[in-house]
Amino acid sequence: MSPTYSPIQYYNLLKSCMIFFIIQAIIVILFFSEIWYSQIPLRLVMLSINIVISALFGWRLYKQRYHLVFSYDDNGFTLKQGNKEDTRHKWSEFSKVSLIRTEQGDFSVRLHNSDFFDLPTSKLKLNPFGFRSEAEKLVEASQKKKIG
Repeated sequence: MSPTYSPIQYYNLLKSCMIFFIIQAIIVILFFSEIWYSQIPLRLVMLSINIVISALFGWRLYKQRYHLVFSYDDNGFTLKQGNKEDTRHKWSEFSKVSLIRTEQGDFSVRLHNSDFFDLPTSKLKLNPFGFRSEAEKLVEASQKKKIG
């Protein structure tokens, strides 16, 4: 499949890193409180270690849980989030395409059949209006193939 979109979602990456940072900070405050009353260099070393560990584990959590990979071609598309199973669909499964705005203010391209499927264009850093037009063309072309 071509093209593939896999941009870093900085909000989710920061959220993943902060989870580990806060957990480590609570552990240090509860179990190593004497560090907070020690010399400043020791506190800075502990803070630096906390930041490095948070970045490493946060990156891993982000890749396993939040990272989106989207690829498509003339026949269909694949969307994968983290370690979850791929979601695969063919363009011919859908009859209409629309653009929606989520409660968080992000745009998604909604593909309609008896139900619907949303492609999170804002999270994939795609131009939602341009991709909606492209998706419409792909759905129309697949419907013509299906009929003819």
